[in-house]
Amino acid sequence: MPLLAHLGEADLQSLATRFRWRLLEPGQPLPDAFDEGRLNLIVHGRLWVRYYGSQGREMIVGDLMPGQWCGNHWLGECSQPPSVPLVVEAADASLIATLEGHEVKALFDRDPAVMEGMLSALLQGMNRLVWALVARLVEMGTLSVGGRLHARLLMLAERAGVQNNQALLQPAPTQVSLAALLGSSREEVAREMSRLTRLGLLQREGRGLRLTNVDGLRVLLEDMR
Repeated sequence: MPLLAHLGEADLQSLATRFRWRLLEPGQPLPDAFDEGRLNLIVHGRLWVRYYGSQGREMIVGDLMPGQWCGNHWLGECSQPPSVPLVVEAADASLIATLEGHEVKALFDRDPAVMEGMLSALLQGMNRLVWALVARLVEMGTLSVGGRLHARLLMLAERAGVQNNQALLQPAPTQVSLAALLGSSREEVAREMSRLTRLGLLQREGRGLRLTNVDGLRVLLEDMR
């Protein structure tokens, strides 16, 4: 994990005993994800950061993959609790390692070099997150629902691995989760996925979804930009 890469073996073994290890089932929230000083590392699985509106609308702000983290107040006054009600929950079965704020502080106080390395990794991770959010904001403002769906499917394909111009998403993303990620409705997603299936770009395969022509989907997206 990049955030812990600067720790020696002895420090890692000692730290492992101070982590609180939690298994989350799909849909289960991570309690107190943004408590002051707490560090939550994603060891395995995937987490969603969701927003639930008062009128029943929901939106998936982003997802967190193994090696990434969530928490709050690592940078003192530069880090504040979310100003909107965000919920962190498991998208898949996930293993989370949680370190309380006083343990993080003790680790920093004991070895300034460790603090420097961890803060460097932290800032690099924040930089990647900021640019990912910028890219998503541009997509939301410039692409139709169809274009945003194409971009999301291509990202999932790259994550799953493209071979012979095809990719298998296993399990298939649900229309509800895609709608929440795209800021659209399930019906809009369903219509576009049906269109892509008729064009021969998507194909159901058991519980999975196969992208049968990744390059063709890229062409469609470029035509919409």
